[in-house]
This record gives sequence, C-alpha cells and structure tokens, in this order.
Amino acid sequence: MNENISIIIISYNSKEYVIDCIKSIIYTCYDFIPEIIIVDNNSSDNTVEVVENLFPDVVIVRNKENYGYAKAINIGVENASGDYIILSNADVVYRKESIQTLVSHIVANTNSICGPQQIFPDGNFQRSFGYFPSIKRALFDLFGFTRFVQISKKNEYEKGNQKPYQVEYIDGAILCTNKNIFNDLNGFDEDYFFYSEEVDFCYKAQMKGINRTIIPSSVVVHHRGGSQEKQGMSYKSIEMLIKGEMMFLKKHKSEFESNTYFTLELIYFKLLTLLYSLSGRKEKSENCKLYVKAIKKIREKE
Repeated sequence: MNENISIIIISYNSKEYVIDCIKSIIYTCYDFIPEIIIVDNNSSDNTVEVVENLFPDVVIVRNKENYGYAKAINIGVENASGDYIILSNADVVYRKESIQTLVSHIVANTNSICGPQQIFPDGNFQRSFGYFPSIKRALFDLFGFTRFVQISKKNEYEKGNQKPYQVEYIDGAILCTNKNIFNDLNGFDEDYFFYSEEVDFCYKAQMKGINRTIIPSSVVVHHRGGSQEKQGMSYKSIEMLIKGEMMFLKKHKSEFESNTYFTLELIYFKLLTLLYSLSGRKEKSENCKLYVKAIKKIREKE
C-alpha cells in the first residue's frame, strides 16, 4: 500500500495505552510506514518523554493544556501530511490488516467516512456505531430496537459476515476518511470537549450526502477505558455524555425534539433500572440510576 496515511492519536495521561497503540500500528503496517502523530493534551504522566525515547520518528504535538478531544483532533489534522487520515483514541490496538482495510475502502469510496469493528480485549463484540440523538433514537431504545440491531450485528460478526454496512454515526474511537472530506466538514466542532463530537461530525456528513460505513473485516481492540464496560461508566463520564447529547440537539434539532428525547430516555433508564434490579444485576441497575440522576440534574439547570 503506497497511500499517504496519517494516524492521529489523542493522548491524555494514557502512557501505556499510547505505547501499545503505536506498537500495534508498526506491527500491523509492516509493509509501509504511516505518519503517526501524537497530540498530547498536557499529560502529567510523562507520556511525551516516553514516546520520544521509544519512537523517535513519531510526530508529537504538545498542547499547553487539556483542550479536549475535538480540538486536539483538529490540531492533529492540521499537522498531518497524509491525504488519508485515521483519527484514533489512545486505548486502541490495531489488528492485522485493519488499517490497510479502512484506507482501501476510502480510496475506493472517496465520498465516505468509515470505521472498523471494535472488540473488547477478551475478543467479544463491541458496539461500533449508533443512532443520532432524536425522538426516533429514543423510541428505538425504549422498545428494544437499538439492542436488537446490535445483537443482530453481533451475530453476523460471529458468523463471519464481513459485508460493510451503512450507519448513522461511527463510534469516535476510530474514524477514517480523506483529508478533503474532513476539511470540507470544517473538522470537529470544538464546542464539544469530549463525547458526541463524532456524532456531530457524522451528522454534518449525512447532511452533505457522505456515507458512513462500518467495515467488519477491519478489526481493532478498544479498551474503552479499561474496565468501564464491566463496572459501568462513572457519573462524571455519564454527565459529560448527556451534556454532549444536549449540545448536539441544541445545534441540530428543535427544542421540542430535545425535550421529548430526554423525557423518553428518562423513562427508558428508569425502566432499565427496575428490570436490572428485579433480575439481580445490581451493578447494571446502579449504572442506570446514574443516567437518571444525570439527565434530571442537567435538565434542571437548563
């Protein structure tokens, strides 16, 4: 593969993840060397120093403070020389041919953004896409359609089905596109600090008729903050997620749709809390309670 590729990794106190991510890129891209750019959001765990010593060819951009994910991505793209870009979380391990497969899709489909199939470190299927916050999404959640679709994709993946499929938004842990599309969409909206910036980006892409595609034949390991999936997200993370969704709705939807969305999501998480409690799944129940608390708190401030 001779395409000019830049891989942009955002780091913030994630030294071990960054090292593993870079190693996986080098091992995966044995037949070509992509440009690797680390944009560090003022880490205090000597990430920059370690990367400089271990990987002298890696480009490092040092931010003077934690600018958040969206702004860091934009800074990384500004410093990228590649025609094709992969935007990456630090806690990602690239598997064999994963990078080549993503870029090959973009080369063949120039009007496209794509992402890989993500899996957990134990090899289990992981959600890699979602629906835009909307009344439709809330109804899908409430009546189980969202979960049904994810289970269907999980079954297809486990059966070896590698056919690409279109989605509303691609999970932002890994996005691949060409630089022209990224610039035409004005990059990531820097009003988002962390969470929902990829939702906004993919929504802008949809408005311009740009495809968003999951490529199941490209597989990456995504740690998702280590043990979050088992223990549930922290309240702070959930609050940031809800705020990101609220910002998206304010930017792109009506006040009626925003209010209806969060009303339905509140019912959904209350119902999940009850169901998990009755089935003895205490951790899941407590996690859903945090969503209920966060939605109520944020809406009261509006």
